[in-house]
Amino acid sequence: MLSVDEERWDNNRMTFRVRALGQVAAGHLDVEETSVRLEVTLPWLLQRFAEAAQIAIQKRGQLLLTKKS
Repeated sequence: MLSVDEERWDNNRMTFRVRALGQVAAGHLDVEETSVRLEVTLPWLLQRFAEAAQIAIQKRGQLLLTKKS
């Protein structure tokens, strides 16, 4: 359902482009020592799913940041 078209790292920033439901979304991810900030520009069709995606990403991100090795 979701495929990554592009992923590029420049220091602590990952720029990406993904495809879902035939639509393309682009954004970037900034990784800091104590936080991660994700910004995504969605096409109008995918904006209907933005709130649900935000909750899922936030929960998964928190789990990944607190997971002990």
